Amino acid sequence: METVLIVEDDRVYARATTNWLVKNGINARYVLSVNNAKEFLDNHDVDLVLSDFRLDNGNGMELLEWMNTHGYRIPFLIMTGYGDIPGAVEAVKKGVVDYLPKPVQTEKVLGIIRKALERKRRDGNTKQRFYTSKSPLALRLQEHIRLVAPVDTLAVLIRGASGTGKEYVARQIHVLSGRSDASFIAVDCGVLPKELAASELFGHVKGAFTGATENKTGMFAAANHGTLFLDEVGNLNAEVQRALLRALQEKRYRPVGGKEEIQTDIRLVAATNEDLEKAIAEGRFREDLFHRLNEFPLHVPLLAECIEDIIPLAEFMLDAANQEFSRKVKGFDREVQKRLKSYSWPGNIRELRMVVRRATLLAKDDWITTGEIDIPDKGRQPGEYSLNDERTERATILKALEATGNDRKAAARLLGISRSTLYLKLRKYRLD
Repeated sequence: METVLIVEDDRVYARATTNWLVKNGINARYVLSVNNAKEFLDNHDVDLVLSDFRLDNGNGMELLEWMNTHGYRIPFLIMTGYGDIPGAVEAVKKGVVDYLPKPVQTEKVLGIIRKALERKRRDGNTKQRFYTSKSPLALRLQEHIRLVAPVDTLAVLIRGASGTGKEYVARQIHVLSGRSDASFIAVDCGVLPKELAASELFGHVKGAFTGATENKTGMFAAANHGTLFLDEVGNLNAEVQRALLRALQEKRYRPVGGKEEIQTDIRLVAATNEDLEKAIAEGRFREDLFHRLNEFPLHVPLLAECIEDIIPLAEFMLDAANQEFSRKVKGFDREVQKRLKSYSWPGNIRELRMVVRRATLLAKDDWITTGEIDIPDKGRQPGEYSLNDERTERATILKALEATGNDRKAAARLLGISRSTLYLKLRKYRLD
């Protein structure tokens, strides 16, 4: 059943409105302040917000701005007194679905709510929830995301170790931008075959090469008017780097084997865990492309650097896993929380998500215990299997392979990278 959240500082009025909506088949809840509304939204699935314009400790517009910043795309209705109508009209321009003059006519508000919910159902999943960080490093990153997201003339380069959530950051940028209604297309450049990379990105025409039996639309076309995310961009070959730079500078590209150029309107976000400055010095990456991609750099910290986030983030992942697996696990017992916080998380957020999902499936009771948590009793030494330093990367990979009996799947997990990335590195260091 869809949930409506009422934000109203008059307890009597809030309770009466809630009860009336419940009697008419709508699952309504109420809170008395903006802060309570934020907490409720962070912990519950809400399909529509009905808020008073003026509240004792804030106003409805403050809440709307917070929801937009944190990726909530759900209908928002404003209730307002006569003197606030000009402000409410201005609020509509900023994303409020409608405003309702007080005293609210119950039948009218019911009709507006039902129409808004029906529109939301037609539009599909219009709400994207994001975890709200608590550690200083992650809060700084969130602030930078909030600042750069609306400025889609700037290319963004996200840097960070494997598993830190670089694609998650890219999706936040997209959702908080003016392009959120268009496509978000993610491309893992690390697994693109070098001979087909240009075709994957720009498309090709029939007969362009052996096997090109029909025209193909590339990722640039798929992302038009939206956001194109290029993960592990340092893996692109020289030819594709040159074509990418031209497409970004001139806002047009030519499909492989094509004669006509196609205009493009995309916001580009790239990511890497590689030292691109070193790649430039070694002649493996174009310096001019680097500067074009690095207009607004973002650094994603290691999970071990954000200890304050580990338990709240695990609980956020648990909520998602409960929905996915139709479970009702309440949380983690105290011993599990201690182990989660003491572990060094070499695989970062990706490893934490895997651990939480597995534990959610295995949990026998309301609370996850140490028996369901698949991590060592003692946290690994920080950096023991880290690939942050290219100077020791080859030795670290060999160490991981030795520790796992040459099990490449297990070694990739130990290193906190995908198997495809491990295979690329094995070829790079001639370990395959």
